[in-house]
Amino acid sequence: MHKIVICPTILIFSLLLCQAATAAPTDRFCALTVQVTGFDGAPITSTWVELVDPSGKVVLREIMHGPTLRICDFGFGSHVLRVGTNECLPVTISNIRLVFGSPLLLNVVLNGCGYRETMRNACFLYFRVAGDDGKPVPGATFSPRLTNQVPEVDSYGRYQDLFKDSHDVTFVAPGFESKVAHIRCEGTEEVDQLITMKRTP
Repeated sequence: MHKIVICPTILIFSLLLCQAATAAPTDRFCALTVQVTGFDGAPITSTWVELVDPSGKVVLREIMHGPTLRICDFGFGSHVLRVGTNECLPVTISNIRLVFGSPLLLNVVLNGCGYRETMRNACFLYFRVAGDDGKPVPGATFSPRLTNQVPEVDSYGRYQDLFKDSHDVTFVAPGFESKVAHIRCEGTEEVDQLITMKRTP
């Protein structure tokens, strides 16, 4: 008479496989859930979102409809999430990784615009005046006067205003040689200009 012998090792291995299949269904794991509200605390209706991989490549760009977005799968390494890329001040969250068993729930609050929305028919001018050492030149003045605003930079060497046409602008400040800068307005663009002044010997 033959006896049937069941190998315990095979039985245990089969049980382990069964437990792993039921306890860790990784195809159901979702790595990231994002909840977005506006600056007033109300859930948003829609906004654009981007996910950027460690090389700087945008691997996901889509519009989220409603306040909740789920991104279940993405690649290796530390990613960056940008929320509200179509807004004035988008929110960026870095060091986002996919780790099994550790889903992320992010609560994102979008900022209000903050900037004055100005309709203009001239160019927006931004001067920064600095010495050749890179430090601001507070109180530097310039001519000709471009508008009714006093033609003088603030204590950080800054000046902002609207202007039209083309101008050769001369900057003067005690202890510095005068400096001439050419500015030109062709429409309603922004004109940013660094003015570097050299100290007198």
